[in-house]
Amino acid sequence: MQNPINYSIKSEPLLWVIHDPSAVYEGDIISSIRKGITRRQFMAFVKEVKQSVSALAEVIPASYSSLTKKDRYDKATSERMVELAEVFAQGSEVFGDVTKFNSWLESTSQPLGGVTPFSLLDTSIGISLVKDELGNIDHGIIA
Repeated sequence: MQNPINYSIKSEPLLWVIHDPSAVYEGDIISSIRKGITRRQFMAFVKEVKQSVSALAEVIPASYSSLTKKDRYDKATSERMVELAEVFAQGSEVFGDVTKFNSWLESTSQPLGGVTPFSLLDTSIGISLVKDELGNIDHGIIA
């Protein structure tokens, strides 16, 4: 995806991961995670991926209340946000846009055990399974 907005990795780490993942220096992402993703950065991500805060609260280790009230999130929450940004970057690339990817996320997937891919995004192992399945779809491997 092209970077359509003028922002930097330091000001918008989640959007940077989505729009230009190949240009992301992992040290910058680690620094952003340790410092904590801000609520403003998270809300920009929510808008970009066309998900609701309540939906994302199901897969992020923070309550809806914390996501809407805290100014800066802890390391575990920030790390999950970055992991989700990576999934949305890959999914948007594979499906051509975030709307089609969101539709896939909510569809039952037999290769993923008959559950929706979105339901697996609450754990790192689930995220890995979803990314692997996206790789299979991208390479034309249908189970």
